[in-house]
Amino acid sequence: MSLKFANKKKLALYALLACISACGNVVIAYVTKIMLNSAQYHRGSLSQLILIAALGAISLIIIMFLNFAYRYLRSDITRDINLKLKEKTITYLIAQQNDSQKDGLNLMTNDLKQIESLKITNELMIISEIAAFVISIFVGLINSWLLTIIFVIATIIPSFIQKFFIKDIQNKSAIWEKQNAEYTQATVDAINGSKTAMLYDAQIPVISYVIKQAKQMENALRALNYTQGAISTLIITIADIFSFIIPFLVGAILMFNGQIGAGTLVMIVQLSNDFINPITMIFDQLNQICSTKPIWDKVKQAMNFKESNATSKPSLTFNELEVKDLTYSINNKKVLNNVNFKVKAGEKVLLMAPSGFGKTTLLKLLAGQLTPSAGSIVIDQNNLTGNWLKSHDYFGYINQKPFMFDRSLLFNLTLGKKYSEAELQNAIKLAGLYELVNEKGLNYQIGQNGNNLSGGQIQRVEIARAILARRQILLADEATSALDIDLSLQIHQTLLKNPDFAVIEVAHKISDQEKAMFDRIIKFNN
Repeated sequence: MSLKFANKKKLALYALLACISACGNVVIAYVTKIMLNSAQYHRGSLSQLILIAALGAISLIIIMFLNFAYRYLRSDITRDINLKLKEKTITYLIAQQNDSQKDGLNLMTNDLKQIESLKITNELMIISEIAAFVISIFVGLINSWLLTIIFVIATIIPSFIQKFFIKDIQNKSAIWEKQNAEYTQATVDAINGSKTAMLYDAQIPVISYVIKQAKQMENALRALNYTQGAISTLIITIADIFSFIIPFLVGAILMFNGQIGAGTLVMIVQLSNDFINPITMIFDQLNQICSTKPIWDKVKQAMNFKESNATSKPSLTFNELEVKDLTYSINNKKVLNNVNFKVKAGEKVLLMAPSGFGKTTLLKLLAGQLTPSAGSIVIDQNNLTGNWLKSHDYFGYINQKPFMFDRSLLFNLTLGKKYSEAELQNAIKLAGLYELVNEKGLNYQIGQNGNNLSGGQIQRVEIARAILARRQILLADEATSALDIDLSLQIHQTLLKNPDFAVIEVAHKISDQEKAMFDRIIKFNN
């Protein structure tokens, strides 16, 4: 249940206001009963009837103002739960470090919106429906227990219909959720790949694929909506027959025999709306909640995820990194086999290997992102093999094109963490970013994927991140292979002349001048 993530005091107040809101129909029923019985049996005076009507109107106005608070609180609780779900979900997705955007993007947008509209809202409305049902039953029993019991028994009939269709709704919901994820990814690919499509005149097939996925998604949604609507129509029809026509017939017979007055019958009929409608609505709402089960199962993984302590940690120093007999296999195929080497503090080491050797895999093993099939990674006698929480604090990582956030230069340097002005300026200087910062300023918006920066500037931002985080070992994955010779040389001068950290770079193509800057070169073969 999503409501367990709501503020308990707000939820209690919401339940109270829901009860008061449900009293509106009771006021109308009571006023109707008193006025009709007074007219039928000629009781009281016209002034008394007018007074009763006025009191009823005043009561309804008071309830109206409380309804404003009730509706606002419902929206407020929905917002609180949404924010909680989004916070936990994005925390979970970031911790998974999944390169695929499809599932995460769909979960954070479409799926969570479905949870809001079909689960959170309906769970809140069920509280209101239960309040209306219970209050109406209580008032009805006081005024005509026999007629009320007949109405209540009749409302149970629709419940036997609803349970037969839950599985069908869940299956259709799972199909729609899958198709929606495919459509989302197709749209993201089409937008991100628009330049490539235009370059090769492939707009029509790309657009056709998106439309194809959209059609499959819409067909699945149509099937889900039709099934829900058809079941709701069936339940409402059965409810009208068993919960209104038959009980009303019994009431008419009682009135015909003089056992109840017209006012009492009309009152019970008026209250019967809160016998029938809440039950019907609850069944419909339960159907919609059931349709979110495949999505909610994914959300629960995020909600049950235990976040590790991400607070700032003291800088870690080391004397020696040793890789022993490191082996890594995928589907029983060895990607790396018995890799051995050592790196001392501050040492600059170049690992050279041909394409397809598994150089990126090796660096991910060092950083703890992967767990080897055999062998170990040891820093100062501490075995950190496959331990992301411990090992990644030693390593900075430079890809061919590091990820840049579509935010300011300052954010991309600090990633939102707090550093002193001295630390920031030192990192800017050591990473060779002084000229850029001096010209553009730290609030300079670097654009999506760092489009407003050059390739060399992007690499320097990544170096500055490692310097700020005081990582003792900098892993470079073909870091300059996409740059021209002069720029590659500049980046290597920045990297390799800094004594504050060791460098482990993997490359298969590098100039002799750059090779000469390294302390050691280790060559691997196939």
